[in-house]
Formats: sequence, C-alpha cells, structure tokens
Amino acid sequence: MIVHDLSPEAVGQMVRTDLATATEEPESPIGTFDFHGCITGVASFSGRPPWEYHEGDELLHILEGRSRLTIRQDGQDKIRDLRAGELVIVPRGCWHRSDAPDGVTMLYLTPVAGSRHSWEDEPG
Repeated sequence: MIVHDLSPEAVGQMVRTDLATATEEPESPIGTFDFHGCITGVASFSGRPPWEYHEGDELLHILEGRSRLTIRQDGQDKIRDLRAGELVIVPRGCWHRSDAPDGVTMLYLTPVAGSRHSWEDEPG
C-alpha cells in the first residue's frame, strides 16, 4: 500500500522549484511511482517547463496555485487557466505545456511510453 499526504497543509509546505534557475528536472516532493504504465508524482514549480508529448492520455490535478495549460491540437492552441481543485486529462498525441509564473503544485500521471520534451517554441 502506498499512502501520501496531499492535504492542503502538506501541499502548502512543499517547496516550489523556480524553473528559471533549475539545471535539471526537479524531483517530486512525494517521490515517484509506477501506476499502470504511468510515472506518478507531484510537480511543484513556478515558471514554464518544456513542451511535452505523450502517446497516452496524461492526468493533471491542480493541488495548489494556478497554471495556464496550452494544448496544441489539430494545429491550434487551446488554452485553459487551471486552479486548485481542477483535474484535466491531456489527450494523447498532443503537444502541451503549463505556465505558472506565480507557482503551482500538481499531481500528475504521465505515460512513460512515447513521451518527448521540447524547449523549442514550435515543438515536434
């Protein structure tokens, strides 16, 4: 059995990584674990990580803060502002990225197979 405290109090104590000064991918405050072919953990950061692409759907649950999610689908960007309590499924096969200038903490279930990252303005 795996149990993690994701109460508002526990999440509020997690240290956010400023991606502008990060030199490597930040570790999850709860560690990571495999869940049905997905890497699962918590990301707590401010700034904008690279574009991501996965061959399976990705689940993101905003625990604290806000994030602007951009999903590139059928050649168009779909943008959604996410806040604490919201859960989003990013469709498979879509480049996407988050932007959290004031910080966000999110639970993620990210497919391992077929995942790619790009720091380019136009990924792919």
